[in-house]
Amino acid sequence: MVVNRVGTPVRGEDCYGREAFVELVWEKIERGHVLLAAPRRFGKTSVMYRLIDAPRGNYRIVHVDLQGMTDPASFLTELIADLASDNHMTKIVSGLSYFPRTIWQGFRRNIEELEIVKFKIKLREQIRPDWQQSGEELFKRIAAAGQPVLFILDEFPMMIDRMARSETHREEAKTLLRWLRALRLAPDFGKVRFLIAGSIGIGHVLNSLGEIAAINDFEQLRLEPFSAKVAAQFVDELSKTHEMALSDPSRRKLLQLPGTLVPYFIQILFSEVYKAYRLDREAVTPKKIEQIYREKVLGVDCKTYFDHYHGRLRDYYLPQEERAIKRLLRELAVTGTLSRDVCWQFYKRERGEEADIEAFNALMTNLENDFYIRYDAEPRQYAFACKLLRDWWLRHYAMEASD
Repeated sequence: MVVNRVGTPVRGEDCYGREAFVELVWEKIERGHVLLAAPRRFGKTSVMYRLIDAPRGNYRIVHVDLQGMTDPASFLTELIADLASDNHMTKIVSGLSYFPRTIWQGFRRNIEELEIVKFKIKLREQIRPDWQQSGEELFKRIAAAGQPVLFILDEFPMMIDRMARSETHREEAKTLLRWLRALRLAPDFGKVRFLIAGSIGIGHVLNSLGEIAAINDFEQLRLEPFSAKVAAQFVDELSKTHEMALSDPSRRKLLQLPGTLVPYFIQILFSEVYKAYRLDREAVTPKKIEQIYREKVLGVDCKTYFDHYHGRLRDYYLPQEERAIKRLLRELAVTGTLSRDVCWQFYKRERGEEADIEAFNALMTNLENDFYIRYDAEPRQYAFACKLLRDWWLRHYAMEASD
């Protein structure tokens, strides 16, 4: 039974259609470190939960969300706190020279949020003066114990990006990246593995720091949209669970409208169709699905599901880059496709004398990696990466497209 859950990571049976990908991830973890690459809402977190819920190879798993962190001491504090809460790993970390044992004993007796905060604050204070030495002591103890450990670092690119944007922590970001790489390449590192993932492209972040080589020992695994077969099976399972009959034409329409078969986009449309079905109890037809797509999914009711695609441009690009990107996306929404040369001309109009071909090439690559656009080599043209996103952009932001 697969339940349709929109907006939250899924676990167990609800994590549908990713079995082969999870198998591949474990295969690669046995051999080295993994970069889990996929745009936001493609199901990265659900895949990570599948690794956590069913670990293999005797791995102890440390899962840390780094989204709000801005310095190496906080990063190491989260790793140690997670290890300390694992009964099998407590002995390793409690033997660290800087481990706050007194506070830890109280924390173990009374696991409350306030006690956890106190413990982390004290630990961070102990680590901050010499975080590299503290980190080396930690990983030496882990390696010496011989216990396979997989560190799943969610939103690692976002942490590095936050550090890179801070005058206080920018150089620390470079130091942390180099330190982690040296650590991973050390011959006595043992069976310690890293899986890093994030909702922003790490290439863009590392290029801005001049540190693209910092992760060249990772193997990238890209989480792709569903195949047509898996997407059809997914919709069939959802229909059975929610007791909503779908004819073959209706199912085809539901899968055709989003274009690219991103599970999240399918779930949103299915959810809106199901709500309409529950309210009016009328048969679900292709015409009805089309109406719901136009009025609900692309309308104000579902705008919050997609607003991050617009808002994050301000968060992760310089203002002059943001203006150029939004111009390109508005034009693409209206025209459907643009040649590389035409994109360059629009870019130059927005950037003026600051326009640089290398910066333009890097920008277009980043937009591809972040699932805004795709490049078709044969006609040498750009288009939106997904029909639904183009439809949504056309509905909400394309009116400013110009000649």
